[in-house]
Amino acid sequence: MARTSSSKKNIRQILALVVAVVVVLGVVFAATSWWNSRPGRQPQDVSVTAHVGDQSTDVFPYMLFEPGVEPNEGEPTVVELGPDEKMTLDIPREIHNHDWQLLTIYDDPAANEQQLFAGYDSDSVTVAGSLDPLTEGGPRPRLVVVEISSVLIGTDASGEETPYTTYWSIATGA
Repeated sequence: MARTSSSKKNIRQILALVVAVVVVLGVVFAATSWWNSRPGRQPQDVSVTAHVGDQSTDVFPYMLFEPGVEPNEGEPTVVELGPDEKMTLDIPREIHNHDWQLLTIYDDPAANEQQLFAGYDSDSVTVAGSLDPLTEGGPRPRLVVVEISSVLIGTDASGEETPYTTYWSIATGA
């Protein structure tokens, strides 16, 4: 009789343990599903932060568009940058967690440069206000525009997820 009572107790403990494991797994699955499906920021809300000296400026997209839709171009954000200064751009996770590119445009087209970045290559970039002369005795090319581009996922007017080609543009006032 003692044996029956202890075996019933063991069965109850095992069942309680199994139920607890199932409940924990269910909670973990539900939390993971919620975390992975929660909406991120819309492309128009993603900003790049430009730092020059002790000044910081949030730069929002100046152009974004869906495939097959004519883009609406805005105005680039102006961040004053002297020829001897450097600008550091903080790239948010929504951009740097996949492929993106940086285009630097100078007043001498021969100095222009396009850099391609893979996901998580870099979360910040520093660009100079001017470069060393391209020819001996020539002028120093001044940075005129910095442009960052990436494809982000957002929702369209009907609430469907869609890719948006997104550009952030910074004019340096040069």
